[in-house]
Amino acid sequence: MTSKSSLYSLARLLLIIGGLVLILGAVLDVVGGLRGLFDLNFRISSLGFLTGVVIAIIAGVVAFIGAGQISNVALNIILVVLGYLAGGLGGILVILGALVAIVTKFVKT
Repeated sequence: MTSKSSLYSLARLLLIIGGLVLILGAVLDVVGGLRGLFDLNFRISSLGFLTGVVIAIIAGVVAFIGAGQISNVALNIILVVLGYLAGGLGGILVILGALVAIVTKFVKT
């Protein structure tokens, strides 16, 4: 059985990579560089383009903060919601990282 520290390391890695992908995808959407090459854009169509970019950047920054405070359950729940709102590959990685951290916090060794 894997230890809690290795699962926390996995969650931290997923949050860092997911946050980086979210921020990079939002910047590329604003600049218009590789928009057709990657599927990193915002998914909720009722909100506008600018709102999607802002939510993706906020989710990426909070994911970086959450990687430092990986055992904080409240922050991980917020990351699940922000990852869902941000969508795309980065959002999925943030959701997975936060869920791994939540499960690791409550599983007894």
